Amino acid sequence: MGSLTPLSGAALWTRLIVISALWGAAYPLIRYLALHMPPFAVAGVRGALAAVAVFAFLWFRRELGGISRSVVITSLVLGVLSGVIPNTLIPLALQRMEAAPASLVQAAGPLILTLLAGVLLQNEKPTPRMLTGIVLGFVGIALVVGSGGLQGGSVTGALLILGATISYALSTIWVRRADCGPAAALALGQQLVSGVLSGSLALAVDGPGALVQPVDVWVVAVILAIFATAVPLTLFLGLAMRARAADSAMVGYIQPVFSTAIAAVWLGEVPSWQVVAGGAVVLASVWLVTSRR
Repeated sequence: MGSLTPLSGAALWTRLIVISALWGAAYPLIRYLALHMPPFAVAGVRGALAAVAVFAFLWFRRELGGISRSVVITSLVLGVLSGVIPNTLIPLALQRMEAAPASLVQAAGPLILTLLAGVLLQNEKPTPRMLTGIVLGFVGIALVVGSGGLQGGSVTGALLILGATISYALSTIWVRRADCGPAAALALGQQLVSGVLSGSLALAVDGPGALVQPVDVWVVAVILAIFATAVPLTLFLGLAMRARAADSAMVGYIQPVFSTAIAAVWLGEVPSWQVVAGGAVVLASVWLVTSRR
């Protein structure tokens, strides 16, 4: 952060709420698209359109550049782990379950990251308090996906979301261990790799016909790629450079609230009491793990 004063008060909360609202819209938007487009097509369209949006933003700010061997390698890894895999698994999951429980399952991401970091990173062994929080978190997930919790969905969907969460966690660990390069170049490279690979898979598996969709589907796809992917990603990178790590992490607590509210208002997917209770347990467990001294 250098000499910049960390964000606090209204300036911090305004950024947290805007980022959480935009990212929170992603699950209802993907849920809608997953009912109209094959998963590879959703992933390809999201990655390609987001890459165009990120490129335009960086070009406007004259921040293009910084391409190096490390940027290319890390972009390839992130494009797969933070792009192709989760962007494909999440639409698959949202063909089987509603947006609110899906976002609450992924809210357990810090728990997965803590477990994997304990195995793959030095000096990252979880403490007894963190292990207690992890166990509590999986109890919460069990409540979310238990009988009646998905309102006709499938436990398979929750497993797919957990697979996407593991992929995100592995990408975070890679970034922490690798020689990465400038964040702007990585953001663009990640989206380019994700869009090209996912788009190629979509054409190979589903054919060009998968992209023949009504206008309303394409409008939702554009909104997802720009306003629920590229914009919040860019804003979050800026937040991470201006806010304390614990403050930035609060996005993970607020985002599921917006996902649930948007899904209820737009898609009519009102979560059951079991989903709400399980989500509260998951978020409490994440607080227990991430608020350690």
